[in-house]
Amino acid sequence: MKKKAILVCISVVLLSIFFAFKITHLRFDYDFEAFFDPNDAGTQYFNDHRKRFETDNDFVLISLDNSSGVFDQDFLERVDQLSDELEKDSLITGIQSITKMIEFRKTPFSKALFKQPYIDIDSPSTYSDDSLRIISHPEASIFLRKDAKAVLIFVKHAPYLSKNKCDQLKESLFTAINSYGFDDYKLAGRAVGLGIYIDLMMNETLLFVGLSILLVLFVLAFSFRSLWGIIVPLTIVLFSMFWTVGIMAALGQPFNLVLTVLPSIIFVVAMSDVIHLVTKYIDELRLGTSKTNAIKIAYKEIGFATLLTSATTVIGFLSLLTVNMKPIQAFGIYTSIGVVVAFVLAYTLLPALLVLTKAPMISMKDFKENIWYPILHRMYRFVLVKYKLIVIVFIGLIGMAIVGVSKMENNYFLLEDLRPEHQLRKDYNYFDKEFMGLRPVEVSIHVKNPSDSITNYKLLTEINKLSDFLQEDYGLRQTFSIIQALKIANRIEYGGQLKYYKFPDEQSTQSYLTQFKKYDRTGQYNLMIDSSGKYARISSTIGDVGMYEIREKNTRLNQFISAEINTDLIDVQLTGTGHLLDKNMNNLSNKLAQGLLIAVLIVSLIMGFLYRSIKMVLIAIIPNILPLLFLGAIMGYYGIDLKVSTAIIFTISFGIAVDDTIHFMSKLKLELNKGKSFVYALKRTYLSTGRAIIITTLILCSGFLMLIFSDFLGTFYVGLLISLTLFFALLADLLILPALLLLFPLSTQKKEGAVESGFED
Repeated sequence: MKKKAILVCISVVLLSIFFAFKITHLRFDYDFEAFFDPNDAGTQYFNDHRKRFETDNDFVLISLDNSSGVFDQDFLERVDQLSDELEKDSLITGIQSITKMIEFRKTPFSKALFKQPYIDIDSPSTYSDDSLRIISHPEASIFLRKDAKAVLIFVKHAPYLSKNKCDQLKESLFTAINSYGFDDYKLAGRAVGLGIYIDLMMNETLLFVGLSILLVLFVLAFSFRSLWGIIVPLTIVLFSMFWTVGIMAALGQPFNLVLTVLPSIIFVVAMSDVIHLVTKYIDELRLGTSKTNAIKIAYKEIGFATLLTSATTVIGFLSLLTVNMKPIQAFGIYTSIGVVVAFVLAYTLLPALLVLTKAPMISMKDFKENIWYPILHRMYRFVLVKYKLIVIVFIGLIGMAIVGVSKMENNYFLLEDLRPEHQLRKDYNYFDKEFMGLRPVEVSIHVKNPSDSITNYKLLTEINKLSDFLQEDYGLRQTFSIIQALKIANRIEYGGQLKYYKFPDEQSTQSYLTQFKKYDRTGQYNLMIDSSGKYARISSTIGDVGMYEIREKNTRLNQFISAEINTDLIDVQLTGTGHLLDKNMNNLSNKLAQGLLIAVLIVSLIMGFLYRSIKMVLIAIIPNILPLLFLGAIMGYYGIDLKVSTAIIFTISFGIAVDDTIHFMSKLKLELNKGKSFVYALKRTYLSTGRAIIITTLILCSGFLMLIFSDFLGTFYVGLLISLTLFFALLADLLILPALLLLFPLSTQKKEGAVESGFED
């Protein structure tokens, strides 16, 4: 036996060396477009839309402050110099700055165009007039903060930049801005946020692994009171986590925001199986069983339950495959792999270590000397006497929980993952408040009649109505579209008079369009109307107001389109990254609910097949549904929105919580099969398995609670809410499960002392 144990250890070490090499190639990534359903028609439409025009999220906003006001020559010269410097950067494709903007005009005496800068930097005496003109011109006013103490620079960069390229661009921006000594500045945009997100993910993954190890060390020391009781379980868990991450690296799966919690989950899930096996092993040693026989008995009595719990946990995680989002699916797949790895090591490395190590000193202690015995004994007596009251109380709690669940809301913010006090979120909120915001808004307009052109005046009239609604009702400060270009052209034609900033008549429109095509040197025309002349776009940005408010805006927009737009001429469709995120997040809760229901049904079928009792299945499933109901109630009462990070908690919690119920019911079956009366068998189950359940729950909760120190709110809620759910599951297993077994005995089960088990083999 020792030779086999040594061979197992050597094999584990060799495989670990292989995985260690692979882990050196592990990547971290954050791509929110991975949350788009690739098979959804809306995703396909958006991909086609940006092929026709451009990407909508590859920009950086820069705010530059001057405490004495922006209309200061020295400040404006520095802004202008910075703009010139940024234009030379190879990663930057375009710059829009108030110091670079030119207004075209015609005079009543000449049809020739002449140029006039919005700010004549070299003429401070004209700053007052310049400021009035900027404020009155919508296309320019968006570059000036309301208090006129900061200006905005819009930086367009190359699309689809990698993390390294984003870091390079961010470093270039910071270096350039710092060299000009502005009073203050702020940056926001994908290129800025991507690096910060990934760096946070890397740091937090390492932090949580370290904190989980320290806390589990404490729990193991408290539970087993021996060095052996710490080292052996911890070894299995560490190898489980290490192998899982190694498999991810070998298969080329990068860590994303959802997967950052995977090591912590594998850590605590693997610990659950180990604790049950080790606890049984120690119990047998206390009874005087030899070490070899104690190992055999532990695997004989606990092994099947461990196999079943691993299977049900895998089913729970694999139910996430019902969500057609790559990060969620990757999370389900690799957590399932981690559970399988933990099970394999629990059946190979753990028994090998048990064979090769000496029995722990605590093995000679009497069971009743264990600190858990008096606690569990009193709890069991309480359940035995008050089981009807327990069921009544839980029924009342269920009623309160249902009310709480009804208060849950499905909402989503682009930067919801970051805590409100994080600097990046503060900067984004600043741009939302002071400028146009960073959430992209894209509206695609398509010609209905193939023989028509989007430049047909009747069609443009419909687009103009849509554009006005978006600014007057939807809340867009300014838009980029052919309509805006026509309004500016009309104002130019009439000498810059503000009253002519409006949609022109048909003759003027066709004249302006001809001039656009003829004199467009920057390609702006083709960013408003595609080369086929069949599509147009209205593009803008808005503040991160949340999916709930955007949904209300979209409802009003759709009502307006139905009532006011001639849909026989044009087809209007919302698209863009912001819209697709909302759409996918809105569907997420339904998909996860379907997956969770599938997981519950499969677990129920497995338990029904194994125990051949419908009543037993119902009794066993109820304690695992109640914690999920209480979780939903907490979210409803405390206003915690349903989103990616919180929605997956239900699936994770069910997959983990059901394990303890299976261990409890398996132990009860073994005790009943030994010919013991039901009450006595329930007592032995309660005292032995109850201790393992408490210890594993403590470890699970302690591991997950480490996540509350995250800067990501999603990770924070995963840690807090899963810990609460597992605590509810513990109470359900120790209170409601035995109470239900006492209240609704199986057909062959007698509470008074019958020897029939009530379970079929």
